[in-house]
Amino acid sequence: MEIQTAGQQKYYDFISERAKSLRLGMIIWISLLAAALLAIFAGGVLGYILAMLGAALGVLNIRSQRMLKGRLDGIDKEDFFNQLTETDTVEIPDYRLMVTRDYVLLNRGEIFIFPLKKMSKTEVGIRQQGSGRQKILFLTDGAGNRHEIAVCNHVEQERVFDLAYHALHDRMHCN
Repeated sequence: MEIQTAGQQKYYDFISERAKSLRLGMIIWISLLAAALLAIFAGGVLGYILAMLGAALGVLNIRSQRMLKGRLDGIDKEDFFNQLTETDTVEIPDYRLMVTRDYVLLNRGEIFIFPLKKMSKTEVGIRQQGSGRQKILFLTDGAGNRHEIAVCNHVEQERVFDLAYHALHDRMHCN
């Protein structure tokens, strides 16, 4: 896809880590298939093993690429990209989180886009972790499914966690 707007650039910058990972995965499975082809012509069983491994990685990689491209399906892309560049968009790099007027973008290795109109509330939960506790920020959708957005493990992270909570909470009450 050709980048034409600042919003598109911002989105692709946001997902660039995941996109690079998928490109590297593609290079690896193609290389495995090429090595398998050479090994098969050399007459070894190793070639068939490499071919199966390369094919399995290829299927997983292609599926992941389709999932990443499909994240934008079902949303108004023009409006979405415009919202990414608005001044009221909140970016929280510590959680790899962006909160726009109508969407929440989360990068947790996998990319998630949550339309706020499909969410019913924000919640904070507490989870015991060894001798300490974790605060967890959730978005809950209309079906009651909780989506983990941020986790606070240390007192030093509380300020950033509170910023994420208030950004989500305020947007939920504006919509």
